[in-house]
Amino acid sequence: MKTYIVTGATGGIGEATALQLAKEGHTILALGRNRDKGSALEQHGQGNIHFFQVDLVNPVEIKQFFDDTATEFPKIDGIFNNAGTFGKPVAPERITDLQQEVFQVNYHAPEQIIQLAVKRFTNGASIVNNSAIVGHVKFPAMLLPYASSKSALLTLTKTYAARFHGKYRFNAVCPGPVDTALSHALYGGKDKFDLAMKHHLRGKAAQPEEIAEVVCFLLSDKASYINGQSLIVDGGYTLS
Repeated sequence: MKTYIVTGATGGIGEATALQLAKEGHTILALGRNRDKGSALEQHGQGNIHFFQVDLVNPVEIKQFFDDTATEFPKIDGIFNNAGTFGKPVAPERITDLQQEVFQVNYHAPEQIIQLAVKRFTNGASIVNNSAIVGHVKFPAMLLPYASSKSALLTLTKTYAARFHGKYRFNAVCPGPVDTALSHALYGGKDKFDLAMKHHLRGKAAQPEEIAEVVCFLLSDKASYINGQSLIVDGGYTLS
């Protein structure tokens, strides 16, 4: 069995992925900000999930996590850099330093996590970055920091894949709309989200578990010949 790091593990795709990996018998180091949700996740993790309260906005907390886990978990077999934030919608010509948090969480935190983890990677370690579909479609101008940070994450993914020549694999999963609290907030509530999804090619958004299955595949040895790729998982959303 393997040891994986999952960020944004207390909700949505991250939670579904952590639970699926735990069900398969793997050890999960689950990162999130909410202690109560983390404790609940551990209880549902069949003893395989270890929660760590880490705010990815703070690079010091990320470094501390790696220091605290070095002895008990010296080897890391994979990472799912899932945590993300939309930030506050703002016209692109009005973007200020206040939007830097979006880049910190969506890009710089995954970058730092990979840099700190690489010394503990096992041969064949697999890293999956959640880059959404924003690098493949036109995205609302009011969410430029989000789209830009996720597009940058695609570049990071390919750069690292080339850097390590297959010793470690780096891929990006690019989900379309997913039925999560974060998506509901972006659309102004669940009712508005559900209404918008009626225009989806299949008439509804994905459930987090549908994306988690793809992530678990990319993390596994079954995907050993997939490297440096961005896999769109959107139910045909980008066709419309």
